[in-house]
Amino acid sequence: MKKKLPAELLEKFFAGNCDEHEKDMILAWYESFELDRDDVTELSAREQELFKMLMWQNINSNINAAEGDEVVSINRNRAGKFKTMLYWLSGVAAVLIAVFFIKLKQQPVNNTLQATNTQQVFSNTTNAIKDIILSDGSRVWVSPGSTLTYTKTFEKHSRKVSLTGEAFFEVTKDHSRPFSISTGNVITKVWGTSFRIRAYAADKTTQVDVVTGKVSVSVAGQQTKPGANNMLAAGDGVMLLPNQEAVYDKAADDLKKNMEIKDASLGMWKKASLSFNNTPISEVFKALNKSFNVNISSKDDSINTDFLKADFTNENLPAIMEILKKTLNATYSVNGNSFVMESNKQ
Repeated sequence: MKKKLPAELLEKFFAGNCDEHEKDMILAWYESFELDRDDVTELSAREQELFKMLMWQNINSNINAAEGDEVVSINRNRAGKFKTMLYWLSGVAAVLIAVFFIKLKQQPVNNTLQATNTQQVFSNTTNAIKDIILSDGSRVWVSPGSTLTYTKTFEKHSRKVSLTGEAFFEVTKDHSRPFSISTGNVITKVWGTSFRIRAYAADKTTQVDVVTGKVSVSVAGQQTKPGANNMLAAGDGVMLLPNQEAVYDKAADDLKKNMEIKDASLGMWKKASLSFNNTPISEVFKALNKSFNVNISSKDDSINTDFLKADFTNENLPAIMEILKKTLNATYSVNGNSFVMESNKQ
């Protein structure tokens, strides 16, 4: 199933009233589509980048209407009135992609489609998890008290970012450009996968946990000792597969590989598909808690007395929480595995 996007959000965008986070949501929607024919993944990395820029440019200027057939709704009171959010048909996006793909083939490469390679610094000063879409389509979920540094447009042969704190990465596959994250002395390198990094300055360790794909973790300047367990060639560090982790002890300058992740909090990043049909919010929280091994709660009656009709397909918990936050007109704070929602109503 294709990613869905509220039509009301697109209308808000075309009216010029979207904030940066909402623009990122639209960009994420656009980049979630895969073509059945003329698949953009068959293009070179540079052509793919130009295709994304061209489509985004055209979406910004030329789309004026949308149709929808799927509904996510919330019962705002016990009388049964619903606030509906209409979603775009995937066919609309397919037509747009086909049209702009042809335009790309007809247009020469030019500098007007290239963003300046300036450094961006995002510091999450809120109590909620915030997501960022990078220029290659990779998505980074930045935890409270964390900072991500990246370039507006990645270089031709590499994708490099740095992190202080904690973040979960969903990296877009690009075998011609490895994606690397620097966290102090620890360097994590991937081509396309999802994983979490914890690297708070005050912590004694840096931790890399893999959910999908394969990740290599190494220590800058550290060479592999002959016969060392779990190590690759000199300087390559450890290779991690799903449900494996690397732990770097800062004081001992020692990198170890654990064959199994025992930290339950990683469960919130594993994607699930859940459906609710006019379900009380209290029951929604129970289902989410069970599925993601977390504790979501609210002491706010305006939240607890609502009902939800929604279809969450292949989503992680933070993505679902963002949808609930907007649908319920609420905010949430996170502390480890605990999420507390509060209404924005006065």
